[in-house]
Amino acid sequence: MAINMGKRDTFAQNESISPRQLYRLYVFNLLGVGTLVLPNNLAKLGKYGFISIALGVFMAWLFMWIVSEVREQKKSIYDRSFGKTTHAKMLIYDLIIVIYELSQAAFLAWIFVKLIRDSLIPDESFTVVLLVIMAVCAYALSGGVECRARVYEVVFFFVLIPLAAMLLFALSDVRLDYLMIKDRVGVDFGIADIFAGAYYVFAASISVFNILFVRERTASQIRWSVSKAILTYAGILFLLYAVLLGNFGKYSLSEIEFPAVVLMSDVQIKGSFFKRADALMLSVWFFTLFSVLNMSLYYAVLRCENFAENTRKIIFTFNKNRHSCSNKQFGSDRQKSHDKEKSTMRSWCIIFVIAVTVTLAYILESGDEIVKKYLGFLLCIAIPVIVVLTIGLMLTGCSAVELEERCFPTLAAVDVVAVDTDEITDKEVTGKDVTDYKEYVSHRDDLANESSGYIEFYYNMDKSYEPEYADDIKTAVDSFEERLSQKADTNHLKVILIGKTLRNDKAAYASFMEYCKTSKKFPRNTYVCIADDINDIFDNMGDYYEQKINKENHEDGEPIITLGTLLDDYTNEIHEIR
Repeated sequence: MAINMGKRDTFAQNESISPRQLYRLYVFNLLGVGTLVLPNNLAKLGKYGFISIALGVFMAWLFMWIVSEVREQKKSIYDRSFGKTTHAKMLIYDLIIVIYELSQAAFLAWIFVKLIRDSLIPDESFTVVLLVIMAVCAYALSGGVECRARVYEVVFFFVLIPLAAMLLFALSDVRLDYLMIKDRVGVDFGIADIFAGAYYVFAASISVFNILFVRERTASQIRWSVSKAILTYAGILFLLYAVLLGNFGKYSLSEIEFPAVVLMSDVQIKGSFFKRADALMLSVWFFTLFSVLNMSLYYAVLRCENFAENTRKIIFTFNKNRHSCSNKQFGSDRQKSHDKEKSTMRSWCIIFVIAVTVTLAYILESGDEIVKKYLGFLLCIAIPVIVVLTIGLMLTGCSAVELEERCFPTLAAVDVVAVDTDEITDKEVTGKDVTDYKEYVSHRDDLANESSGYIEFYYNMDKSYEPEYADDIKTAVDSFEERLSQKADTNHLKVILIGKTLRNDKAAYASFMEYCKTSKKFPRNTYVCIADDINDIFDNMGDYYEQKINKENHEDGEPIITLGTLLDDYTNEIHEIR
């Protein structure tokens, strides 16, 4: 299926990311922090560090499973909604997530700059390196997650194969006497230190939280892809820790800031090309750190944008008369204005996030005491709050107050209206026979197909809500719901009324079916009725279906059609054509 890249309805075309890309992206994210900062923090545990790694990886996998469950329950979280929460609660959630993402991004940016200065360009100023990195991040933010996933899919093996090769070369330098150093539990460390080490491993893997916002993937697909990434990360971390422990010894390892990078400079490879193996291998941590840094910045921007939009909704949306007048031209102009506002808001959010990250990174550079306090904030406050927030989202119910702030439409109507269709009314065919009426309907269908028709859509609200007209079904549905004073919950939808014009328009009908498949907006068991005019049959729709469903025997033998039936027929027809 061709994708029009000229028009972007979302910040990142995240629905395009494949399970394979998701796996490779999270391998980079997990390796970025874990392989750099964990080995020297676990070194004092000696061989017991392997227990901490195993426990920490299991905690990360369990947290990933919880997050995937939350994402499955709150499928619309990416589209600026936490489903069963009010706008005020969403503001609190967004604010917490923004603080967490920015805190993590600043620490990662500081680590990134420190690594580059210490290993490659020690004479360069902190400011220059930081600003260059953040400028690259700002450019990457415009592409989003899916764009980076495509890049990392290309460089995946070019990064991991050299890393694996260097670790194999380093195995020859492992000293067994270093590995056999006695670990005195209760003297050098205690049982609590083992669990603290496990928590460090988990904290380094906290980026799995961001799968909460991955779009258009089922929970099973996410679990499988990210589980493979966690297992890959665990295997590399186990091997790296064993090699580092055998090369440096536990006491020396605990005093080296970036032991993995130092190891690469100690590895001896024959030939003149690999004289600076550490510089070559620094690319491994460049890509991995950039991956997790840019992901934190990306989701900080996304939640900032969400925060601003929900603030606007709290201020303006509850005015029931807002946008009460709707017509075709207004619908098109309003959509263009909305897209422009989103683009402007996104740019300001990127500037804000980059500025805050640079400021926090400068604060971290001011001294070791600041770094210790900052790490204490991350480990003792930010990460626990995110874990509690995630578990809370999974357990969140729907209170009576929240129910009052939602509406439950039972009928949705959709049709195609041609530019001059309104000039033809049913009165023109009054008194004519059935054949003439069919000719009229056929003529109306031809008009809709030949001209630039609009999608007409509405729920069965009170008469003050006029139908919405737009160029496509998604825009029509979104625009209509924006005019509602309450959030529309379509889980209780009973009937979808489809106009005959739309049903006979192959392109429009295919677009509607694709929207139903991908958005999952309407339940599959929703009954479907096709009418010549969706406005004429609307008032009697409830009585008609109630009588039809309550009949024990259908004399006419007509089955009750559901949306699921239409989707199955549509999908099978597509595959047969292919």
